[in-house]
Order: sequence, then C-alpha cells, then structure tokens
Amino acid sequence: MGCSGPMAHYDGVERSLLAGQGAQAIEIIEDAKDEYGSKSRLLYLMDHGMVLHLAGEYRKSNVVLEEAHLLIEDLYTKRIRDEAASLLLNEARQPYEGAPYEHVMVNVIKGLNYALLQQWNEALVEARRIDHRLNVLSDKEEGTNTYQEDPFARYLVGLLYDIAGDINNAYVGYRKAEQIYKENIGWTRVALPNVLKSDLIRTANRLGLQGEAKQYQEAYPEVASQLKVKPGTNLAQIVVVTYHGKGPIKEDLFIDVPVSLDALALVALTKRGFRGSGRRSRGGEALLYGIHGRIARIALPRFTLNERSQTLDSIQVRGTTTSLTTQSQRMYDIHAVAEKTLADGYDSLVLRAVARTAIKMATAEGLALGARAAVRKKYKDKKDRDKNLIGLVGPLVGGIARVFALATEEADIRSWRTLPGEIQLARIWIEPGEYSVAINSRDIQGKGPESDSLARLQLKAGETRFLFQPKDGS
Repeated sequence: MGCSGPMAHYDGVERSLLAGQGAQAIEIIEDAKDEYGSKSRLLYLMDHGMVLHLAGEYRKSNVVLEEAHLLIEDLYTKRIRDEAASLLLNEARQPYEGAPYEHVMVNVIKGLNYALLQQWNEALVEARRIDHRLNVLSDKEEGTNTYQEDPFARYLVGLLYDIAGDINNAYVGYRKAEQIYKENIGWTRVALPNVLKSDLIRTANRLGLQGEAKQYQEAYPEVASQLKVKPGTNLAQIVVVTYHGKGPIKEDLFIDVPVSLDALALVALTKRGFRGSGRRSRGGEALLYGIHGRIARIALPRFTLNERSQTLDSIQVRGTTTSLTTQSQRMYDIHAVAEKTLADGYDSLVLRAVARTAIKMATAEGLALGARAAVRKKYKDKKDRDKNLIGLVGPLVGGIARVFALATEEADIRSWRTLPGEIQLARIWIEPGEYSVAINSRDIQGKGPESDSLARLQLKAGETRFLFQPKDGS
C-alpha cells in the first residue's frame, strides 16, 4: 500500500504482514495511534483490530473491535456530525463515522475471530448483531438502490447458525444470501457461490422441506449431484477462509473550475484542468490560481484503480486413508462493495463540496472588499500616489484568502485500508480422523508459491474447525 505524509505507516504494516511478521505490524499500527487523532478514532480501532486479526491475535482483535462496535453505535445514536459545519469545514476534519459496509465488517471480522477460536456462542452473538444491523439498514434505505444488504455477511450468519445446530436460522440466512447474490451481481461482482447452493439443498433436506429441496436441486444441478452430506450423517468439517489483494484506498480528485476565459486558459496551461489534479501539485496551483482569482477548486474522493485478485486456493486434505483436493470460492469483493457505498452518497458529496467552495470563494471576495473599504476610509486624505498603493491592499487580502481556500480544500479519503480486497472460502466435509491441511494459491496461469502447511487436525464426528490464511500481496 503506497502512502506518503500522514498515515505513511500503512506501508510498514503491509510489508510486515506479507513477511509474516505480525508482531511488528501490530507495533507499527500502535505507534501510529497519534497520527489518527481524535477525529479518526474509529478508523484507528478498525485498523488496529484488523491487524491483530491478520497477525493471529484473535482475542485481542475482538477486544479492540468491540470498542469499535460500541463507538459505531454511539456515533449512529448521537449523529455527532454537524452537517451545517461540514459546508464550512473540510470533511476530513470531521469525526470519521465509517461507511455502512465497514460497520458490518466489524462484526464479520469479530464473528470470524470467534469461529477461529471455536467460541461458537460468542460467534452467534456477532451473527445476531450482523442480522440486526442489516435489518436496520434495510428498513432505513427501503425503496432506494443503495447498499442495504451484504451477501457475504448474510452467508456468514447462516454458516454460524448452521455450525451451532440451529438449522432453521441457518436456512433463513442462506436464503437471504442467495437472494442478495442473485439480485445484486451488478455491483457485488461475485456470482452465486456453489458452496451456498449446496448449503441450501442440504439445509432444506434437513428441515424436511422436500419441495424446496427439489426446487434447489433442479435450479442447481451442477452441485446437487455432488452433494456428499446426507441427512443423518455425522461428518466433521473444515472451513478455510483466505484473503487476497489489498483493501480499498481512496485518493483526492481535485477539479479546478475556471469562471472566465482567461482563467480557462490558465487552467489549460497547467495541463490538468477538468481531469483533476493530485495533492502533490496542490500548493503551487493554489498560489497561482489564488492570485488569478477566477478559479474555484472542488475536492472529491475516489477509489484508486486496483487490479482485482485472480487467485484461487487449492486446498489439500490428507489423512491415513483419505486424500482430497478442493478449490476455494470467491465470496466477497470488498472493492466492489466499497465503490458501491461511495457511489450511493456521491451526489450529496458533490453538493456539499460545491457549496463549501462557493462559500469559501465568496468569503474571500468579501474580505477583499472589506479590506479595500476600510483602508480607503482610514486614508481618504492621502495623495493620489499613496491612494494607488493603498488600493492594492484589497486585492492582496483577497488573493491571500483565495490561496488559503484553494490550499485547504481536500476530500475525506479515510477508509478501512487494512481490509483485504477479496474473501474466499472453502467448506470441506470429511470423515472424523487425523488430517494435515495445506493450501496452494495459484493465479489464472497456474503460478504461485509452494503449498503452505496450515495445520494438523484431529477431527471428531460433528466437529467444525475454521482455518485462516491472511491476505497475500496479489
């Protein structure tokens, strides 16, 4: 993750995690706490909790993420953001409340932590929290085309209920997940996973819903014929969760708007203009444009272009008498969800940015007029030569105010960057016994590192074990 200036610690965190140095990554994020400041406390808690999760410190991760969960509830209840003030103040200076998908992901990561610790009652608490949060969001956004449901979160709810033996709630969770995957593939960019198709058939059969089970079998024949788990069997299972790619990263998009022909020529001369410019050139352009006085600047956030992961995991399970290989499935494209939530509120962002810029530029013009009037009144008896010099005060004050307005305009580019870009999952049903599990990540050309040994497991009948591989650098 490239970054300069504030929040430059992300580079060190990324390198440490990829090198398998989890303790160092945790130390870097904790040392950077002051960089976040009080306005970005929620972001710090999410980053800190996620790095602990990636480093395998699942209990500590949940302590931090629980604090994040409570802060989200507090922010949602109190609505501390002052919308009127945000017109005058840069949005990056406001308390960070997080995006809706980030709120959901706090409980998703907590649920995964508890599953990895085999603390199933606690995992179900997070499942209920996910369900409640999504239900509230759906009620709030009903009738709109905004992010109000989450396919992977709904699947995880079903999975956790399934493992706990609550098949009825598991079936409800799976059905909701199926609906979301099918209806929203345009923005989720993830097709309905085969593992979910299998889960629907299996749980419908277990509940004795023969008609619905038959409908699913006919709808998904590609998995129905391969379904190994029959009612009454008491197999063990392994759930492998893997992360791939880098999380969503925002950047500034600066749009310089000329309001006269000569201003248009000046903007064209900088070779940026309406294409937008970056933070590195902001200072020099602000000085140039501020002196000119007929150029306004609007700052908006956008996600950086990021190559989607094209890696799938081959998982080998070997026992005394059994050996099998299966492939992980894409369950969640976090980039796609992040882009959806940003797009949902973009009209409002644009309106606020335009209003903020207009207010700043009008204030600069007002300061110029006020300064000119005050100086002329005070020195009205001076000679013409001095009056000409005094007449420069107004433009000078206005120019300084405009430079300040241009230089301080920036978008809020905070986001939960320590999330992965993609989540994959494999669900393996197997006879009780002792097994070794290895994972082999390969790109579409079949290239990748040698198999990494994840664990040696002694599985009892009906037991579920979660295994986890942190994100790679793809």
